[in-house]
Amino acid sequence: MSQELSIKDIAREIYVILYSKRKNEQRIMIRTYFDANAEEPIIFVQGHEEIIRQFLLMATIFISITTEIYSITDSVIAGDNHIVSIDAIIKYRLPLKPILFRQEIELRTITKFEFNEQKKIVRHEDIWSIKDLLENVPFMGWIYSYFGRKSIGLITNQLVEWMGTRSL
Repeated sequence: MSQELSIKDIAREIYVILYSKRKNEQRIMIRTYFDANAEEPIIFVQGHEEIIRQFLLMATIFISITTEIYSITDSVIAGDNHIVSIDAIIKYRLPLKPILFRQEIELRTITKFEFNEQKKIVRHEDIWSIKDLLENVPFMGWIYSYFGRKSIGLITNQLVEWMGTRSL
């Protein structure tokens, strides 16, 4: 007797395949579990083929993609739709020599899948920190960490001081 998978179990299975190098399984997962009109709002792609191409691009660019899931939460929204949120670390390994550059980009993400009544994903969104991304991009991370953040801090502090003394 087989037990039906919960929406959280389905989301976990989809997530692990999407954020991997398993291209054939990605195609199958997207065609099976994504609604024909599903969308990804950040890069605004819609439909099976466009979504498949986005994940195939990631699987092609990186040497490896691994995930570490911290938590999965599920909430019911209007009707029988569910939002499943996955809090995880995704590690993207770059095809670079580690002499000057970091070879791995580690990005903490919150992935949201919105499932309809038929357990099909109608919307997929990844939420991540621009700070985390910039700090992990080869060479850019060093510039951002040591110059960008400090410079912006100095400039904003000077603006606040200047504006504070002008309003007296």
